[in-house]
Amino acid sequence: MITHFAAPYPGNEIPRAQRVAELCYLDAVQDDVLDRIVALAAENFGAPISLISILEEQQQWFLAKVGIAVSSTPRDISFCGHTILVDEFLEVPNALLDPRFRHNVLVTGEPEIRYYAGVPLRTADGLALGSLCIIDKQPRDPLSARQRATLHQLGELVVYRLHELRTTSFIDRPTGLMNRVRLEDDIHRHLSAGEEPLLIAVDFLSPLFLNDIVKALGYSFPQHLVKEIGRRVSALIGQDCVLYRIGLTRFAFIKPFGECLSTLFSKLSVGFAMAVVHDGIPIRTQMGMGALQLDKANLNERDWVRLAVSAADNARDLGIGWSMYQGELDVAQQRAFRLLSSLSSALEDREQLNLVFQPRINFETGTCCAVEALLRWTHPTLGPIGPAEFVPLAEKTELIRLLSLWVVEAAIRQAKQWRENGHHFKVAINVSPSDLEGPAFTDKLVEFLERFQLEGSALEIEFTEGALIKNLAEVRLQLKRLRALGIDISIDDFGTGYSNWTYLKELPATSVKLDRSLIKDIQNQEKDRRLVTTLIDLAQRLGYKVVAEGIENQANFNTVKSWGCSEGQGFFIAPPLTGQELMQWLAQDGAVQRFALDEDIEDL
Repeated sequence: MITHFAAPYPGNEIPRAQRVAELCYLDAVQDDVLDRIVALAAENFGAPISLISILEEQQQWFLAKVGIAVSSTPRDISFCGHTILVDEFLEVPNALLDPRFRHNVLVTGEPEIRYYAGVPLRTADGLALGSLCIIDKQPRDPLSARQRATLHQLGELVVYRLHELRTTSFIDRPTGLMNRVRLEDDIHRHLSAGEEPLLIAVDFLSPLFLNDIVKALGYSFPQHLVKEIGRRVSALIGQDCVLYRIGLTRFAFIKPFGECLSTLFSKLSVGFAMAVVHDGIPIRTQMGMGALQLDKANLNERDWVRLAVSAADNARDLGIGWSMYQGELDVAQQRAFRLLSSLSSALEDREQLNLVFQPRINFETGTCCAVEALLRWTHPTLGPIGPAEFVPLAEKTELIRLLSLWVVEAAIRQAKQWRENGHHFKVAINVSPSDLEGPAFTDKLVEFLERFQLEGSALEIEFTEGALIKNLAEVRLQLKRLRALGIDISIDDFGTGYSNWTYLKELPATSVKLDRSLIKDIQNQEKDRRLVTTLIDLAQRLGYKVVAEGIENQANFNTVKSWGCSEGQGFFIAPPLTGQELMQWLAQDGAVQRFALDEDIEDL
């Protein structure tokens, strides 16, 4: 039995539906302005029900409402489906007398519509999104011309507000593209509809390079640059694909499952083969593309955008261009973020961070001449975290400066205690390259020495050659300040960096430490033997004391000792020890004799 006459779809249904998707959001937060419009309509016309109805393919849903409990109805029974077919106004004075509606379930049942008047919510290009309507449960006389004009004006306010909401909530102002919030809404819409397309994220500049651009050219430069990037990406992915800006140089879009990602990446690569230019300055992009398939089984359980961005970052970091999302790599990134987040609190918690000390011996006397202070971190839930994991993470942030200062203060405090107890070996402290880029680190070190009343000669600073590359003049200045305090200066990991003798000879260094990677194979690799002996000879000619680190066995101990190294360090001598363990190690009977010069060592 036919109970109603369903309104036909308009001829422009496809672009109309696209415009609804752009402007209207089923999951949008309740808007006070729209609520006030329907309340004003109900009050002005004395109607018990007023609605802003949005028509999607199969349903109408109410963006704002007064006087009705339900939030949606099927489209085929909606009065508003008929309203979008008219130019200006649809009025039904008595639904029981109208053959289109008298058998409609909205008339024969709740809300028992008798009177209906609605205006289409039409955009500037003529596409009707839905309607603003008033409804009564009693028949009414037709509205006057003035009343129709009022309802029409309220409808225009609704359309204006929808555009305003789109601009303020879902549009990225610098580019005019959809933003991340809108992307997340659209992802939810696809999943709710049972669709599982590909989400693709593309990043065009690495954070480090972007930071350099900002420092050199100002923040406005990348803002202009990104407009050109967005324009180029939009042209490459096609007009039927919505582009979203989700970061400063990050973009995303959605493609059907089955899209050939290698072909897509090639297309983007070709499109960005030429530099992006702004103000006559060409910028080469560093593109990374990541993709993952949306999964309706995990509708509300995953941060889809973050996962796609993670895949894009991994692709660029690994130099492979593009990659699908890989869970294990994302777990590693989440762990890294968790560690960085926890590290700042660890600096305030005296129970988490501590120092251990690895002894260094003088080959001539066999005595401990120095200990290297090494930072250790015990996370309250993750347990021990190795410095090889957390220090590189900290070096990417300002936390490395705070870590360095923590180590300096703790090392000076411990050195002072040992000196008071009669131990006069030096304490060596590793310094990050960033610590030498300005005077702040040196200033704090001086402050700590004065506070604990410790002479600078009790300390040694170790830094890597790589620290010299960025700002040689400033590094030289800070090292001279430290040396003037009586602090020994050691070039760490020597032989693996740049080893530019021109500037090394100008530094106030007192020693060099041969990197462990050079020492480990000297028994088997002739090239390593030649390199190490050459480095020792050149360093000694420049007046440096030579320290061999990474000594793991008796043979290497004997070898570097016979080649003229002054001091040695490594697990064969002693592993990193707590302060108490170090005291026990020093107190062992025969410790000095064990490492004293053996006249019978074979001449190597």
